[in-house]
Amino acid sequence: MSDCEPEGGLGIGHWWIRRKILILNSSLKIQYSHSVLRTQHAPIHLFMMPPNFQNPFLQLKVRNLVLRGFLLTMSLGIGLGLVQGITGLKFPNQVTTLILYILIFGLLCLWELANFNRLGINLKYVVGSLPNRHKWLPIVGLVILIIIFSLSAYLVSFYLLSLAAPSFVEKIVQQAASSPSPRSSAPLFFNLLSAIAYVIVAPITEEFLFRGIILQRWATKWGIRSAVVISGVTFGVLHANILGLSLFGIVMGVLYIKTRTLIVPIACHALNNSIAYAMGLLSGGAKTTSSVNVLEQLRSGWWFGALLMLVSLPLLVRFISRNWPRQNASIPYFINASQDGELNNQA
Repeated sequence: MSDCEPEGGLGIGHWWIRRKILILNSSLKIQYSHSVLRTQHAPIHLFMMPPNFQNPFLQLKVRNLVLRGFLLTMSLGIGLGLVQGITGLKFPNQVTTLILYILIFGLLCLWELANFNRLGINLKYVVGSLPNRHKWLPIVGLVILIIIFSLSAYLVSFYLLSLAAPSFVEKIVQQAASSPSPRSSAPLFFNLLSAIAYVIVAPITEEFLFRGIILQRWATKWGIRSAVVISGVTFGVLHANILGLSLFGIVMGVLYIKTRTLIVPIACHALNNSIAYAMGLLSGGAKTTSSVNVLEQLRSGWWFGALLMLVSLPLLVRFISRNWPRQNASIPYFINASQDGELNNQA
């Protein structure tokens, strides 16, 4: 649930959660292959694993992760409905969506951690450690570029789509109008719950699942470059702003491989969502705008989106190209495990 949809679409209600699970379930027909264990960091050298070392990501199945997410969605949805029916409580749809999101993704991560223990995956090597004296200022600039591009992609893509299928775009706008996004006029509890979901839960759980698990699993099968692209596009497809969030997912994957720690993409994701959350609060009563007016604004503002894209896209492409991993680069898990083994041997 990266929040700049426009990414910022800040989710699209219950439809958004169902779409996020079901579309991910349809993306899993893939073949096995192996990648050579090598890092892209200079100087390049081969990380030799012990002879008896087994690649735990060969046994980890993304389709099982999707199945668990689907089961949690069904179980929690039915359970929450029963609770409301028995107690007579009636939660607003927006609150229900936020509660379901937090529970589904939180429990899914806990389920995967239990699976880690079964498969012998060390969480420490998945998360990694923060590099010494890591420079955060460039990360802030990168997040700003991502937000600008995401906004431009939203304006341009929905403008083009509105020319071909205006009724579909109008439906999306109507759904977004009822989505659980923060507003200054909303109750304090709702805005607090939104902040927890978007700024804390979403960055941690989504980076853990998409970069920590899915990217490394698919890198084991397809190679690291293919995994970065496919996991990033999958991440984008599960959001309304597909183009903007696909590039966001690719950038997060590149950051994870470059730094070998989830801490950096989690922080980047959290900052991205925090800015979008603040923008949602400042927008105040924008929710009262009719879908027809929003459609007109999209059609009249396409040139502004194109201008923003011309400014942000070349810089983002430059960042990706300069940090693009070698085809035979190792996944962060193996590099972290190898370096930890070397340090233990030295000790």
